[in-house]
Amino acid sequence: MTVFFDTSILSAYYNAKSGAAGASTGASAGVGKKYAPTAPWSPNATASSANTASLMSLAVKNAMLGHKLVDENAAQLDLKGASADYRKLFALFNGLNTLSGVADQINGKGLTSVDKDRIRSIFAKGLSEVTAYSESLKLDQIRITDGQVVDTAKTGIGVAKPLTTYTTPVMVSGDVTKVVDAYQGDVKFNISIKRAGTTHDIGIDLSEMGATPRSLPNVVNYINDKLIAEGVGTRVATLRIPGGDRTVTVGGKPVKVGTNPDSWSMNFKVDSGDTLTFSPVDTEPSVYLAQTVGDPDPDKNSTTKDGATSSQLIKIQAGDTNVAAPPQNAGDANWVEGRVWAKDMDLTVGATHATQVGADGSVYVLADVTGKTGGQDIKGSQDVALLKYDSAGKLLFTRTLGAASTASGLALAIGPDGQVAVAGKVTGGLEGAVNGPLNSGGSASFASNSDSFVTVFNEEGEEQWTQRRGARQNDEATNIAFGADGAVYVAGRSQTTMPGGTSLGGWDSYIEGFQADAKNKVTTLFTQTVGSAGSDRPGGMVIDGTSLVLANNEEGHAVLHRFDLSGGTPVETASRDLGDLQGGDIAGLALKGGQIVVAGSTKNGALDAGAVTNPLTDGLDGFVAQLSADLTPGGGDSLAYYGGSGDDKITGLAVSGGKVFISGQAGTDLPGQDPVGKKDGFVAQLDVSTGAVGWSRRFTGKAGYASPTALAVDATGASSLDRLGLPKGTLDMTGSQQLTAVSSLRAGDQFEVRSSISSVKKAVKIEAGDTLETVATKLRRALSFQAEVKIVTGTDGLRKLQVKPLNPQGTLEFFSGPIGKDALAGLGLPEGIVRTTRLDKDGKAVPADGKGQIYGLKIDGKLNLDNAVNISHVAAELATAMGVIRQAYKDLQTAATPKSVQDAAKAPTGPVPAYLTNQIANYQAALDRLGGGS
Repeated sequence: MTVFFDTSILSAYYNAKSGAAGASTGASAGVGKKYAPTAPWSPNATASSANTASLMSLAVKNAMLGHKLVDENAAQLDLKGASADYRKLFALFNGLNTLSGVADQINGKGLTSVDKDRIRSIFAKGLSEVTAYSESLKLDQIRITDGQVVDTAKTGIGVAKPLTTYTTPVMVSGDVTKVVDAYQGDVKFNISIKRAGTTHDIGIDLSEMGATPRSLPNVVNYINDKLIAEGVGTRVATLRIPGGDRTVTVGGKPVKVGTNPDSWSMNFKVDSGDTLTFSPVDTEPSVYLAQTVGDPDPDKNSTTKDGATSSQLIKIQAGDTNVAAPPQNAGDANWVEGRVWAKDMDLTVGATHATQVGADGSVYVLADVTGKTGGQDIKGSQDVALLKYDSAGKLLFTRTLGAASTASGLALAIGPDGQVAVAGKVTGGLEGAVNGPLNSGGSASFASNSDSFVTVFNEEGEEQWTQRRGARQNDEATNIAFGADGAVYVAGRSQTTMPGGTSLGGWDSYIEGFQADAKNKVTTLFTQTVGSAGSDRPGGMVIDGTSLVLANNEEGHAVLHRFDLSGGTPVETASRDLGDLQGGDIAGLALKGGQIVVAGSTKNGALDAGAVTNPLTDGLDGFVAQLSADLTPGGGDSLAYYGGSGDDKITGLAVSGGKVFISGQAGTDLPGQDPVGKKDGFVAQLDVSTGAVGWSRRFTGKAGYASPTALAVDATGASSLDRLGLPKGTLDMTGSQQLTAVSSLRAGDQFEVRSSISSVKKAVKIEAGDTLETVATKLRRALSFQAEVKIVTGTDGLRKLQVKPLNPQGTLEFFSGPIGKDALAGLGLPEGIVRTTRLDKDGKAVPADGKGQIYGLKIDGKLNLDNAVNISHVAAELATAMGVIRQAYKDLQTAATPKSVQDAAKAPTGPVPAYLTNQIANYQAALDRLGGGS
């Protein structure tokens, strides 16, 4: 007898237990039922993928014809009785998808500039439509916001607390007890500590240590003994800097090969209430050079943009009679004798246009920046940054202008009271600027042209006033100077007539004057055109008493003009044409006693500038002319050329301590200076009356390239303080608390908030003197006191604003301000919704107010197609937003599907597993054997 086992019984049993399709169990009932309408991105939404592409193409085509992107009626639902939320979600998704298709058009081949402008315009209009629709959406089960969804909003920018310590650069590595080379020799300086009206003067002279080895701990102990003896609270200590791992790169990955030695610095701990000042005893001049280093064209193909350059600030001691420069190793990278330090700036720093030394010994640098610099973000694609360093090379602050589009800083001056003025050009918005008559920034027809601007800061880097002036076409301010009465004078150039000026033809030079009252209300004193009928450009400007002297490039000639300002309106009293520069230009103008000094480059060996004390050599040479300040030719006029057989160009001029200094780009050979790299820079002190070079250095930079762009000189800038890494002057331990100083925010920037979805939006506007405290007060009021707004200290040590609902059931909303004056981005606050959450029974975070889940699309309302980077950013942001909608749909679908069906859907389905089939076959084989003998 053979016993047969029906294997289908076990198969049916498996399917029933597993809930597989086809099993008649309660768990599987309804698995195939539709609980949500088909989404437009589903493969089943249309008959075929080709049809989907066709519909998409049609939507984009209609959008390009000016039709709306969002159409609720076009969003079809294939489930009777489905929530209207689905239709709105699908309409929003299709709108975003169409907007993405519009953006893709910018990558088409053969597009003209007109075509691209049209696409950009349609995209901007479509973006406004889509964001307006999403913002106005009223959904029953969920909520949508254009921005982010967070539990707590915290400002991205922060304000530093008052400092209590000053740390020097590293003084020794490895064994802290070893003798420090920099402390050897004649090292002496003074420390002054002022407290409660009493000043304590403490002389430091390391020779008083006698035979005690001059190690870091021993020098620290010596200085502390002096401080204790004087009865002050300030102390100095050693500061250990851990060495960390030493690594090498193997196969593209870092591999630890050891441990770097610890390093040690000197750390001054300033007692509360103390004002600490360092002053030198013996001094030498020091030069500060801003320069570009690195190979500008590595592949030697001018059509590619592969330049590997960066900006740098270096300090060099100009002489060694009284003070020994800090020791260096001749093998150090780009070593030059007398170099005190070299500071690499952020990679976002582009051209450095000017440097100046302040009365306190600090150094200011004016640069163009293309991104976050010194901790400050920028609004547009390029901004102006004013950077302040102390004489030891420590960055004290960075101040950005806050231009909405692009700006360049071209000129820098320091006033007698410590005020700092900068000037340049700006395109697009500059909120808070007091506009004089302008056309380029104020008229849509000329919005892409540049206007001139001038800004004055106090010594803390807090903006006092800004003036913007513009012609119908491009103009820019290129030179700036203070008068003795605090008036600010500007020289620049314009393509068309400046307001108040006249037109001479081509690019015209102009001069202007501004005077601010005690409340920083500014009056324009005059605007006057200067130059020829050809193309002109200012090369330098100085104020000599009540006169203004302008060095002007006029149709290739170097021409000097002197104006009497005593009557309020400039009256030209003299002019002097030095001759044709033959392809060269003027680099600067300075005062030297009763004379003026003008420098530049030329191929003309016969300039009309007095007796030649050093002749032209060959090609393009630098020149320096020393003339009577009233421009009257006389026997005291002298002219010295500087250069070698190649092309040499002067880019910087400074007069300090009665000495003339020049800097620039070296050609092949220079007097007494051998070539160092591929393209060298130079700096020299020149006696124009004799033609003698008193001191000079030739140097190079990264990859053998150095191009100095600006020069400043401090007649007493080098001293023993350099050897200890200490700054000259009074330590600034406070810093500005104003938000417009520590960020790119400008007075007039704003954003909106509301304390609930149903409440009215209220504006929060930034004012000139606002701090974290004042903005916190404004936020509390604007949010109807429904928010907890407090100041916290971030992990970076900076004070920041933190905002969250006061009531766990509350919901706060933040909205960006207008393009170009958005304070929300400037503060680094997220646009979107701030709410608290709780965990539901499934452990999922849900809004604590008990209403629907909130989804943040994270769409930046300022998206644009202006360049390749922005185009890529648009694609990423729109894809992210569409992904959020997909997730919202999925969550709605899950909520509409019964739990039993969800569980069934999660159970295994499909054919019986092979292992079970094999087991059943084995059972049947066993049964066959059992019955085989019957």
